[in-house]
Amino acid sequence: MSQQPFFYFGIILLMTDIFKRIGVSDADLAKARELAAGHFVGSFGEKYKKYVTAVWVALLETYPPAKELSPTELVDIISVIDIIAADSRGIMKRLKEACTCCGWCCSQTKRIEIDEEDAVRISRKLKQRRDDLFAFDGKEWTIKRVNPCGWWNPRNGRCQIYSDRPSTCRVWPLGLTEGEQKKVQPMHQCQYAVMVLVNKVIWTLEGDAKSLKPSNTA
Repeated sequence: MSQQPFFYFGIILLMTDIFKRIGVSDADLAKARELAAGHFVGSFGEKYKKYVTAVWVALLETYPPAKELSPTELVDIISVIDIIAADSRGIMKRLKEACTCCGWCCSQTKRIEIDEEDAVRISRKLKQRRDDLFAFDGKEWTIKRVNPCGWWNPRNGRCQIYSDRPSTCRVWPLGLTEGEQKKVQPMHQCQYAVMVLVNKVIWTLEGDAKSLKPSNTA
């Protein structure tokens, strides 16, 4: 079994050249490292550590050259790339085979937020009252029956309204940050989310700037 990565940011390793190849300035790299360090603390910290660990293990299994880097270097580059690398539907489609259709997102997510337009569209399609299917807390609409989702079929792992599913489900594991930036959700249980970041790290190590376009870290 692979060893666990060493989460330590007291030592900032000199990996500037790797990031410069994809157009990351020293200032942006410093900011990204500062943000990355913050992800490993507080209530979000344990969840994020599990995600980075899953990416770390998968990276070593799929990309042998990564074994030349130390655990600390791997954690550094994984967490920084998670921040500076843009996520998009294009990248998700390119890596769609990474989704194993395990059904975790459908069966285990405890809160599924949707757009009001989806709430109206789906309720009309199913010919049911909107308030019977969705809840509104004054700010956001959510699906009422979750964990598992009421439309997830546990027998075959399929969505019973797949062609009419909400946009949230269509773009998963993409989500929006507070700054309205598209980012993959850091879910270690989701192989799709893990492998998207694995591939972005590989593109970085390979110096593939065309596949990996840095996003604004501000």
